[in-house]
Amino acid sequence: ERLISVPRQVEFPTTGGRTAFGYYYPPKNHRYVCTTDTNGPPLLVKAHGGPTACTGTSFNPNIQFWTSRGFAILDVDYGGSTGYGREYRRRLRGSWGIVDIDDVCNG
Repeated sequence: ERLISVPRQVEFPTTGGRTAFGYYYPPKNHRYVCTTDTNGPPLLVKAHGGPTACTGTSFNPNIQFWTSRGFAILDVDYGGSTGYGREYRRRLRGSWGIVDIDDVCNG
């Protein structure tokens, strides 16, 4: 329990004044203390396969590996992902490789 990072859903602004979604996993290790003067821990950003799928919050040992070593993870549900309504899923129409990459970079 002292090493398991629990995700929280986040929203963030993206290209075109739109909003994108994801899950933020904070670093979780009682022995880890950030010693640098930065705005936060190092962040790894990942995107699920697709094009129209979604990420989940079930236990993922690959994510927990990094969070237990001081990294934060943002698992992005880019425009086109399922679970956020029809309009959100349709954002990828004619824009594969654009909308999804923009959302991941803006995350």
